[in-house]
Amino acid sequence: MPPFPVRLALPVLVCAVLSVPCLAGAAENPPPEQKAAAAAPAVSAAEAAEAKQIFAAQCGWCHGSYGMTADKGPKLAGTAMTEQEVEERIRHGKPGYMPAFHRFLNDQQIALMAKYIKSLKP
Repeated sequence: MPPFPVRLALPVLVCAVLSVPCLAGAAENPPPEQKAAAAAPAVSAAEAAEAKQIFAAQCGWCHGSYGMTADKGPKLAGTAMTEQEVEERIRHGKPGYMPAFHRFLNDQQIALMAKYIKSLKP
């Protein structure tokens, strides 16, 4: 029977070899926060200007600093929601927390606001 350290070397080596593919796959599968940040849509300067006007008139009452800080409502920068989920939240609101804006904003404006919010970096 081999000495004690040699007996452990084989299981340690096997574990190391088996875990390498898992570690390599980690780079290919980033956490959801990184996926969301990488998928953030680009907003042109003109779109950002229009979105900020809408934000000031409709959203700034509850969301601070154009979505960058929390106020009465949560900070929007870095939201984990998808762009589609943000559109739906703007359109239909959240009962007891956020009013629906489909009466005040058209579909293009709602889509622009969702794109703008998803572009905000925390």
